[in-house]
Amino acid sequence: MKNLLLIFALFGLQFTTYAQLAEKVELTEDNKLLGLGEQHLLHSEVLGENRPIIISLPVDYDHNQENYPVIYVLDGLQNIKHTVGTVELLAESGLVPPMIIVGIESLDRARDLTPSNAGKNMNGGTGNAGIPQSGGAPRFLEFLEAELIPYIETNYRTHPYRILEGHSFGGLFGVYTLMDRPDIFDAFVIEAPALWWNNEEMTQKAKDFFSSSKELDKAVYFGIGGDDGWGMRQELIRYVDVIKQNTPKNFRWHHEEVGDEDHMASRLLLNYHGLKFLFSDLKMTEDTAANFDGESFLNAEKQLMSKYGTNTRRPAGDYVNMVMEQVNKDNLAGAITILKRATEAYPTYIGLLTYLAKLYEQSNQTEEAVAAYMTGVEVSKKYKLGQEDDLMIEIDRLRK
Repeated sequence: MKNLLLIFALFGLQFTTYAQLAEKVELTEDNKLLGLGEQHLLHSEVLGENRPIIISLPVDYDHNQENYPVIYVLDGLQNIKHTVGTVELLAESGLVPPMIIVGIESLDRARDLTPSNAGKNMNGGTGNAGIPQSGGAPRFLEFLEAELIPYIETNYRTHPYRILEGHSFGGLFGVYTLMDRPDIFDAFVIEAPALWWNNEEMTQKAKDFFSSSKELDKAVYFGIGGDDGWGMRQELIRYVDVIKQNTPKNFRWHHEEVGDEDHMASRLLLNYHGLKFLFSDLKMTEDTAANFDGESFLNAEKQLMSKYGTNTRRPAGDYVNMVMEQVNKDNLAGAITILKRATEAYPTYIGLLTYLAKLYEQSNQTEEAVAAYMTGVEVSKKYKLGQEDDLMIEIDRLRK
């Protein structure tokens, strides 16, 4: 048993060596690297204009038939670069599922993202003249619900789970959408929302909304930079204080101030922390590891895949830590159950296959051990990992 624990202790080295296997990104004929997505012009009858939309698909989208959750990102042209990078990094790490990203380019932010008209002499940075075109959020939300979402779900393989993400005016729109039409999205990343709008009218609306909402099955992240300025941090605190006083059942939410970033610089960090929070149920809990049951473990995995899509997985290190705990308890059958799931979730991690083979051998399941090693040989060949000879030595030893 000590030998098995030593094998798993060495996992970190191999994990570092073989985990960074990036999928190829398409090149144009003139060697420009793609990967951010494609722009589409969607004619909107609701808005009476053509809306540019950027659609970024997961790297394996064209090589499978899976369905993917969709994250709708406001101010899409401004935020598509860092959002794609963050989603891909977190998905590779098992902290979020792979997702389709829909970046909605802004044509008139003050019109589309504000829930009401800001008239003359209103507090909150609108100036004495106000913003005449403001107050178009109801129509913009109708565009999302009646035109954009059906277009995405008709033309792409989507999972029902939807996220809305927005910063500043976009965060204000997210708050408005949460309270006006909570049925449209399952989760929200609300970044530095402009809750000063029209004398904090969204906070006033929140008092009625949350006191009357006995149950609200949503996940919402409220984040802001630690150095954001006037009209932002304190206004957000006042809004979340309303939630604290009347938290609906099943409403999972988190508010935090991140780093010392100002209003614009905070977007990347808030996107990262927000997505991690929304999918924090992918992390293995201590209770799950301590009270392991094979059937319950597999059922929990199936529930996560049902909720977020069949490509959903936990972080690889969480699986390994749980395996080590089961090995330490002499529960090899349980450890094998976990590792089989881990190798399905991370098919390119050759170390997981090696450890699964060792557990099979320890359990006198020789043919299963050989099969695990053979899969490792195929992976090593495909990704040029250079492990084929070592794995064949193990296979020959077992066959003798």
